[in-house]
Amino acid sequence: MSLSRFLLDISPLRESRAFRYAYAARAATVLVTGMLLVSASTQLFKLTGSSVYVAFLNVAMAAPMVIALILGGVLSDRMDRRTLMVWSRSVYVISVLIFVLNALLPAPLVWPIYVAAAFGGAAGGTSVPAMMAATPALVGRDKLAAAAALSGLAMQLGGIIGPALAGLLIAGPGLLVCYLIVLAGVLITPFLLHALPPLPPQANPNKAAQHVFKSMADGFHFVRTHPLLRTLLLIDLTALILATPMALLPEWGNNVLSMGDQATGYLYAAPAVGATLAALGSGWTRQTARPGLVIVAVVLIWGLSVAALSWQASLLGSLLCLAIMGAADTVSKILRMALVQQHTPDHLLGRVSSLWMTQYSLGQALGNVQMGYVSRLFNPATAFLAGGLACTTVAAAFGFMNQGLRQLRGKKA
Repeated sequence: MSLSRFLLDISPLRESRAFRYAYAARAATVLVTGMLLVSASTQLFKLTGSSVYVAFLNVAMAAPMVIALILGGVLSDRMDRRTLMVWSRSVYVISVLIFVLNALLPAPLVWPIYVAAAFGGAAGGTSVPAMMAATPALVGRDKLAAAAALSGLAMQLGGIIGPALAGLLIAGPGLLVCYLIVLAGVLITPFLLHALPPLPPQANPNKAAQHVFKSMADGFHFVRTHPLLRTLLLIDLTALILATPMALLPEWGNNVLSMGDQATGYLYAAPAVGATLAALGSGWTRQTARPGLVIVAVVLIWGLSVAALSWQASLLGSLLCLAIMGAADTVSKILRMALVQQHTPDHLLGRVSSLWMTQYSLGQALGNVQMGYVSRLFNPATAFLAGGLACTTVAAAFGFMNQGLRQLRGKKA
């Protein structure tokens, strides 16, 4: 058996100049987003001493992002997707400027952090469906699994370097320097996206132009009535709500492990380490015969790794559990993203992509909030254990009850 079967397929980068520009823009965005998340979360925890406040940072991002994702999905099926990405990433600069200006105050305030997060969520949410919908045009539908794996790798490398760098900078030169580096990265991305070719959506041959709300309803109806897409979104949503531990990491690093801001940065980076290793060895995902069963299995592993985190009293053990969680999540994302794009016609890709990211944003926000409150009522270890076991139970139920998911057959490369 050839080793190349298991290695990351980089052919989309070799064959598509446009995808290289889009990939660079995505990598830069993920890098600075990871830095921004750690910076804002650490700043909030230091100002308030509460993981609940940190959890609501995700809510502040997710609430406007949901609206922006839905609107962005409609717009990306109606206008040039390159134009939409360039303008939304340009507007994102305002969000980072608010973080910088607040950090410059002698006594930084809590509310500007939430305002900046909300503005960034809205701007970022508008661009995501356009990027996802543009991918088939950049690489071809036969390369979607490879493109998803490469995108996952960019996300995870950025997720390793960004949080770790943020932790080092906060512990060293300080929070303001970290925010300024984020600002520089955000300023680069619109120029990279401007280098893409025009990316107009393919027209729906069966329908005339529709009202915005009717257009949105069509995207929702397509997902709701497509058994596979509905199942893929539901299994991810429930797992995110039950087992998203990120809001508790500042408390875990500072109060449980007693190792400070640098350890918190490492904790945020750990899922990306595991995810990177999974992405590098993801060649097999484009050839797996039973993608549905693999998705169920990796969601089970995700839940068990979060539950195991509750028993860790050392930094190394905590990092290992988070790395396993990240690896499982990445395999699931690669398979789910490829399946969604394969089973969605081009004229609906923007709207379906927006629903995909909407459930992801909402799931993360709700998962962080529920873990924050469980931690407040009991402790972080109890929150990890309860959430992880609940996620495992739900994944097992999906695998047992959903025959279509179990019997789903993948394409052979």
